[in-house]
Amino acid sequence: MTLPPNFSHWEHLQDMLRREHNKAVARYFKDVGGIDWEPTVNTPRAALRLACTLDDKDTVDMTILRMYLFYEILGYSKKRLGVFYGMPSLEFQEKFEGRPQVFLYFTQDKESIPDRLNPVTAEISFRLMNETSQTMTEAKALTLANASKREFIENGKGIYFAKGKDIVSYIDKQNGYQLKIFSLNEKEGEKIIKNVLAVRGHPFDASKMSVSIPKRTSVSVAKGTKLVYGKQRKNRRWRPSARVRFRQAYMYIHGLDEIVPLVDTGGQWVDALVKV
Repeated sequence: MTLPPNFSHWEHLQDMLRREHNKAVARYFKDVGGIDWEPTVNTPRAALRLACTLDDKDTVDMTILRMYLFYEILGYSKKRLGVFYGMPSLEFQEKFEGRPQVFLYFTQDKESIPDRLNPVTAEISFRLMNETSQTMTEAKALTLANASKREFIENGKGIYFAKGKDIVSYIDKQNGYQLKIFSLNEKEGEKIIKNVLAVRGHPFDASKMSVSIPKRTSVSVAKGTKLVYGKQRKNRRWRPSARVRFRQAYMYIHGLDEIVPLVDTGGQWVDALVKV
């Protein structure tokens, strides 16, 4: 069968993209409203849904940007993927005891990011040594989420700490801690370690903390170039100093291919146990 007269490949592609993509967007933002949702920007998730929804009047660039926001920045393309540890997750989990692992994610505020630079980020993790995939439940995860909110949310926003070149470590393997905090100084590192311990109700033990202070100076904004692989390339930052704010907490559980979202401050996870 031949194509109809005046058939437009772009219009056809755009129609197919809009139909299938907007279905996925509607499912992801179903807490905002149903298929008959009236566009609004009154809440963070409503604003995100509007930004992600394809429109018939969109240019090619707008179509690409909307899809990039949804699939990459908001992470929908990774929603069904297995956890990646540098090796397939099943192989990784078979090599380790498989205790649930909690991650706390921090990133720099947008207004404090220098032009043309990526935000400074930080990730802290610990294991729940008294739990397994069999004993962990959604009720326990909710308790953990509320404890994370208590320790890392103040006045409706995530708390922050000053990240830098110094390494403040806290080792307590029996309780699941092998923390390594890149901080501006010992005080900042100790402060955030105490918050992490408080999530689980564990007391701080100064004998388990150590500090490493490198002689090299932190480089927050790299200047100049150097010869790398036959070409002059821009120098990279080294352990930049920046204030990073708590954004999310999530958990990996042995046997699950998806994370368990505990706390979300940015409206990215519709199924987060605690939303701020």
